Amino acid sequence: MMNFEFLPNEILLDLFEYLNGIDLLRAFYGHNSRFNLLLYNQFQSYRFDLLSCSKHQFDIICKQHLPFISNRVTTLTLSDNEDTPGQINQLFSYIPSFRQFIHLRSLSILHVPSYHTLVKIADELHYLSNLTRLKLNICRFGNNQVNLQLVVNSIWSLPKLINCHFTALDNEQQTFTLPTKLSTSLKTVYIVGQKFKWNQIYPLFECTSRLEYLRIFITPFDNNHYQSSPIPTLIKLNIACYRMSDTSKMISFLKNVPNLRHLEISMAFNLINGYQWEQIIRSYLPKLKIFNLSMFDQFSDDQNIEERANELINSFQSSFWINEYKWFVRCFICDKIIRLETSSVIFYHFEKKFPNWWKSTFSHDNHLKFYHCMTSIDDNIVFDQSFLFDIFLQNMDSVCITFPINNQFWSIVPSLKTLRSLRILSYTDTYQSQLQALLDRTPYLYRLDIRQELSLPLQISLFKYNNASVRQLCLQKYNYRFNEKECDTLTHSSLGVQCEILSIKVKNRESIIILVKNMIN
Repeated sequence: MMNFEFLPNEILLDLFEYLNGIDLLRAFYGHNSRFNLLLYNQFQSYRFDLLSCSKHQFDIICKQHLPFISNRVTTLTLSDNEDTPGQINQLFSYIPSFRQFIHLRSLSILHVPSYHTLVKIADELHYLSNLTRLKLNICRFGNNQVNLQLVVNSIWSLPKLINCHFTALDNEQQTFTLPTKLSTSLKTVYIVGQKFKWNQIYPLFECTSRLEYLRIFITPFDNNHYQSSPIPTLIKLNIACYRMSDTSKMISFLKNVPNLRHLEISMAFNLINGYQWEQIIRSYLPKLKIFNLSMFDQFSDDQNIEERANELINSFQSSFWINEYKWFVRCFICDKIIRLETSSVIFYHFEKKFPNWWKSTFSHDNHLKFYHCMTSIDDNIVFDQSFLFDIFLQNMDSVCITFPINNQFWSIVPSLKTLRSLRILSYTDTYQSQLQALLDRTPYLYRLDIRQELSLPLQISLFKYNNASVRQLCLQKYNYRFNEKECDTLTHSSLGVQCEILSIKVKNRESIIILVKNMIN
């Protein structure tokens, strides 16, 4: 710190730009009067990401610092998830209004807990006249009637907003509410959890005259007449469709976006062959440069599924795909499901089995490259099946495992150096040595989720494991409630001492006090 004191103010202020506001204030505030003056009077661009902020840190920021620097906060991220419960309303208890955040340019509010809080946020948005980026994620609000018109209109009324990510999951009102306000600034609109009808798309562009990037989900229950109109501003489109009874509406829409350069499309229970896609792109999308396609459909037992898969992938082998654009696809079969994806799409495996058939249009592709792209296994059953050739998964980020681990697992997953999240099912003390051996091979593991059967008592070996990188311990689905003594033992275990995020079920409130007092990280 002594070296920092000799640096001129200009360099210090430049260095401050690289730090999250929490770390910046914790490191420099209170060290000396010069640093305090720089932080409170001269530094103009605070970025506060409170997603992993402890309650103690949060209270210090809100009580001690925000009242003096709120007019110089440019980025603010809040969340009401299980790691930071109550954070959004706690902020409003300290800072009752957004009125003070006059230079805020980026706001992310995740897991909004109630309709009352959502309305409060919507009412406050008009104070943020310099906001250019908004990310709003709302939760299910029970039986409350949710009127999203107020929220959507508040967003579309922000005069400088360019980028909007809006997520509304599991609410009863699933069809998107179109704004009745006009935005001349919005260029990116990203809607998750709300369904669109085809005839809502053009009115959305009428309300958003500069819209260039759109991400939406099209409802499968749309029997309304669709009147297409030209949409010249759209450059990038990410669209998901589910069980379309008629693809003509989608084709009609694509006819009217002549300036589209980037198309990502996901289709569930629908397949459009390569000949049709080639005709659509040649005829209507002359400026398209990036094309990411993912689609699948399910077939009955009496259909020759391998023949259908061959017909599908053969339709993507014309000169248009192979030579002109170099857009290659992979097609594979899992039981009775045919899935086709452009090779640029990251492959996440959610099936209970690995593909029993696959082909690629890329001549240098092979099964090693195919499985090299796989990063997640969500069902441990996949490791029990037999294979016609060697499979190597070397880029695993997330894995689910049931003990005992068979030898085939280690031949399939020879290295766990990239693993960040591990879920253990049906855990017992019997497999203590196997789990520790597994942990010894995961140098970058961050999240450990252990689950045991409901009928079992607490497995004592839980307190004996070591892994230097684990910071998140998930025992919420362990099927056991910890008493005070067990909580105390956990806090003094190796994993407990270094744990930063803990999910657990306890028998009483006293156990919570023990956890809070002893788990200093």
